[in-house]
Amino acid sequence: MHLEARLAVIRSFLPEQRKVASAHLRGYATLPGITPDERTLLGLLAQMGRYEVWPAEEVAATARRALAGGAYFDDATGSIDAMVAWLVALVALIAADGFDDARREIDRAKQRVRLHGSPVEFAMVCNPAIIMHWQLGNLAFVEAEAEGVLAAVSEEDPVAQVIALRATATHFGAYCALERGDVDGAATLLARFDAEHSDVPRMLPTIWLHEPRASVALARGNPELARAEAFEQRDQLHAIGVDPPTMSWRSPAVQALLLLGEQREARTLAGELVAVARKWNTPTDVGPALRVLAHAEPDGRLALLTEAVAVLETSRARLHLARALVDLGEALRVAGRRSEARDPLHRGIDLATECGSIALRTRAVAALESLGDRPRKLMFAGVQALTASERRVADLALTGRANREIAHELFVTPKTVENHLGRIYTKLGINGRRELARALS
Repeated sequence: MHLEARLAVIRSFLPEQRKVASAHLRGYATLPGITPDERTLLGLLAQMGRYEVWPAEEVAATARRALAGGAYFDDATGSIDAMVAWLVALVALIAADGFDDARREIDRAKQRVRLHGSPVEFAMVCNPAIIMHWQLGNLAFVEAEAEGVLAAVSEEDPVAQVIALRATATHFGAYCALERGDVDGAATLLARFDAEHSDVPRMLPTIWLHEPRASVALARGNPELARAEAFEQRDQLHAIGVDPPTMSWRSPAVQALLLLGEQREARTLAGELVAVARKWNTPTDVGPALRVLAHAEPDGRLALLTEAVAVLETSRARLHLARALVDLGEALRVAGRRSEARDPLHRGIDLATECGSIALRTRAVAALESLGDRPRKLMFAGVQALTASERRVADLALTGRANREIAHELFVTPKTVENHLGRIYTKLGINGRRELARALS
């Protein structure tokens, strides 16, 4: 059983082995999850269910059996192979909207890894936290965690696990930069990964990077490149039989095709995305898919956006809800229903502000101003001027931790912490730690 589990972990990094791995793992679907090796196989099976779009409830149940209420992490600590299956089981649970159980698992794991973990183990615990908080719309947290992962593993050997961690941190770091309106920052993150890992073997976390590359191309007004990047991800995923609704290539592909005047293909892809999302059947995926379809279906746009908002109201995906609300408000404004447009736009602005999406807030404010409303201006001074990483260091300093303790907890050097604190003091207009509590309140 131990050899079977190790073989399954190795296969999980080899896309060309995915179909063989699926057949292999299905033979272990009835394991009770009593031993660490059984949990490893169940964790990888949960990942497979996510990739192959089994019903989300079934995948969540398999993931919970693998995690065993924290028992798997206790057994996995110290073994990178075992932690791979712990991580992917947790990501599968998050993808299935199992946020509460996932949060408890992550919080418990973080406490343990901060005391006894290695930089790679720290990054592996941060990885599912990044994905969960992206789904929940906590952009400042995501950006800080992504920066923390990249810093923690910067000196590690580029083995498959480390490359996968860097790819995921780069992926979501680029997302956050785009939400801040920093297109060049997102492009720089992706280019840095490409330069450092130009000759790495293809694996799923690196395949997913085509999607943020497509989003950068769209932001730069290059729909042809966006379509090429999206279709490259499509081809690589289809070659191995993977097509989950989350981080789907179809979303940027639809936007690119619409800009290129290819409405029919755009509608087809958007319809496929809705079908895949409904098969998975979580509001966090169905709502955004309906929103994408609304862009490709002018005649049914209002109805689809109304449905997307209603679905996302049952989810905890605040950023997805904010996007649907802003789209609905804009669609109502264009349809001449100006008084009805105000409420979703105001709500969208509030949610975008809470999530930290400057780009979405800016778009919603422009739509609201065209109706004659003037929302409160967003000021970036003081605490709001801190970056995600600076805020994290400031919060830890506020607890009384010394620089070395903060560095140990974040797996960075004391000099990095010292540099962060210097910038924090300058931005807050204070002279040192004694004034932090007042400045952060």
